[in-house]
Amino acid sequence: MSDEPVAPRTNRRLSSRRACRLTVRYRAGTEWRGATAMDLSGRGCRLRVGEDLTRGGPVSVAFEGEGTPPVEVDGQVIWCRKEGLSYQAGIHFATPPPALEAILTGIA
Repeated sequence: MSDEPVAPRTNRRLSSRRACRLTVRYRAGTEWRGATAMDLSGRGCRLRVGEDLTRGGPVSVAFEGEGTPPVEVDGQVIWCRKEGLSYQAGIHFATPPPALEAILTGIA
C-alpha cells in the first residue's frame, strides 16, 4: 500500500441534480420502455432501467408529471452499470427544453 494521498474526484456536472423518484419513459431504440428517474437537473438525469444501455448512444426521456405538461428530452447515455437487479444510467441532455424547469420546480 502507498501512503500517497488520493486525489479527490472532480464533479463534472454543470448543474446540481435533485433527488427524485419520477416514473418516466425512455427510448433507446424504437420502443418506449418504463423507467424511474432517480435524480434530475436541467442538464441530465440518472435513470433506473431494466437493460444495459450502450454508452454514448442516443436516448429520449419522456417526463409526464401531475400538473405539468409532458416533456420529451433528447440526450446521450454517459454511463450505465448494473446495480442489484436493475441498471442505472447517467443521461446528459445537450439542449434541455424550457418546459423541463416546471418539472424541476415541482421536485421538493
